[in-house]
Amino acid sequence: MPATIQITPAALDDPLYYLRNLQTVIRWVLEHHHDLLIDKENASLSQLLSLPEASQALLARMIMRKGEYFRSDALGYQEIPCTEAALTDLLYGEFLADKPLLTAAELFRLCRVAELRALLSARDNSLPARFKKSDGLAFLQVIEHREGPLPLSVWWPQAEFSVFALCCQPLFDRLRAMFFGNLYQDWSEFVLTELGHQRYEPVRFLPSSRAFSCREDVDTYLALAASQQIMEESGDGRLALASLPPLSDNEWLAYRRDKVLYQIAQHEERHGDVDLALSLYRSNAREEAMVRALRLLEKTESPAQMLIEVEAAIQRSQQPLTHLHLQRIFHRAARKTQQKELIEKRAFTMPTSSVEIQALPEQRVERLAADYLQSRNTVEVFYTENALFPGLLALLCWPVLFEALPGAFFNPFQSGPADLFRPDFVRRRKAALAVRLATLDDGSYQQEIRSTWQEKYGTACSLVQWSVLSEDLLDIALNIIPAAHLKQIFTHLLADLRHHRSGLPDLSAFNRKQGSYELIEIKGPGDRLQDHQTLWLENLANMGVPVSVMHVRYGAPA
Repeated sequence: MPATIQITPAALDDPLYYLRNLQTVIRWVLEHHHDLLIDKENASLSQLLSLPEASQALLARMIMRKGEYFRSDALGYQEIPCTEAALTDLLYGEFLADKPLLTAAELFRLCRVAELRALLSARDNSLPARFKKSDGLAFLQVIEHREGPLPLSVWWPQAEFSVFALCCQPLFDRLRAMFFGNLYQDWSEFVLTELGHQRYEPVRFLPSSRAFSCREDVDTYLALAASQQIMEESGDGRLALASLPPLSDNEWLAYRRDKVLYQIAQHEERHGDVDLALSLYRSNAREEAMVRALRLLEKTESPAQMLIEVEAAIQRSQQPLTHLHLQRIFHRAARKTQQKELIEKRAFTMPTSSVEIQALPEQRVERLAADYLQSRNTVEVFYTENALFPGLLALLCWPVLFEALPGAFFNPFQSGPADLFRPDFVRRRKAALAVRLATLDDGSYQQEIRSTWQEKYGTACSLVQWSVLSEDLLDIALNIIPAAHLKQIFTHLLADLRHHRSGLPDLSAFNRKQGSYELIEIKGPGDRLQDHQTLWLENLANMGVPVSVMHVRYGAPA
């Protein structure tokens, strides 16, 4: 039988809760991903689990801290009785190294200002009378330039502490990537779960659903993360580009590579290397890269050529927001060529209203507008914004969201599939989504949504805001909003979940007596509609959904 991912975080009243959690991750990876580790890595992890508890706990503490160099006098923990014995075990197992070579920058980070003064004075440096810690780095760099990186005992023989280097960080970064599917989540996820802040949906973890099918996939992921780090730390896009791994046949890794390339292209565009930026945009499969490339071409290409380029791009685009941006470029080119007949005429005018409301301190304009409408009409008004329709879609499609497809789930701490906002999310689940959406035709959708709400309330889901999606809101929405409207809205959401999950109207107003509803976008003083909001409003209107924009101005206090 395939295993179900059910990992219980250690209780926080256990002083070694962090170690229990790390042990859980290690055992889980050894069980599910042992074939993605080389023999030495598997042996090191098994060896670690066999060490005395205090030794494992000390390593866990170091892994969960920042940096790879640690002062001996900063390794005392109340729950670890004998630090010296633990250090000996970790040195023998090659998890740590003593006497590491330290650069000037690394030594500078480890030392306090008084220690830097003592170190430099011992080396006969003439220090300014008002020596600040920031002054010390320049002095250390002079020594490093002359002598190179040195162990602490050479830098400063009189030091009253020693330094240890963490040798196993690359291995634990690899574990973290395999367990979380990223390097931005960390071990604190266990703590959040224990505290009751999150409850996650159990997901069937099958060998066939693993995101990393081979060790090379993990290597590629880590290399992409390293390229991002190079760009962030050095600000050198070409250096980051040179470090990129080759294109992978793993679909989600190829998507991630395009994301890194897009970031490099943006960096180069901002810093004036337009030719490189354009080249990177044009070779990128992401639709936003296509838009950026055309905006750069606008500056050099003739308007006539731009019409040809943009028309071809419009044919290739699949995301509505991309289509909106491309249409704007097309219209600009058409105006420049004086071909006004090519410019689309917008037939729809959005219904608008304007009201004056007294401002209240620290009260959002949407809340003020909701109270205003509810006090003057026989309607119930909810401040739903982006919570209602994505939430209803998630409740209807819950089994599809949490299906264990390759690259979707890495661990038990996900509030949705990893590919939820990628372009291939719908394509990979097309048949299953069609089955769920078909319940809107036969009327069974209401029971499906209600029962899922009852069963899953409070379970973490990327598309559900439980604090907003109350039972009262659920009840009135399902009773009044026509199934045909829901189906059209859900279809539009699924056309581009990444962008369409936001931009929905702020308020949902329901009239129980009349069985009617309206979606209302609120704009306060000086605010204007954004692209994703305009896109939603026009699409909702075309669907026949009652929608309007209310402009609020603040009146003087009564």
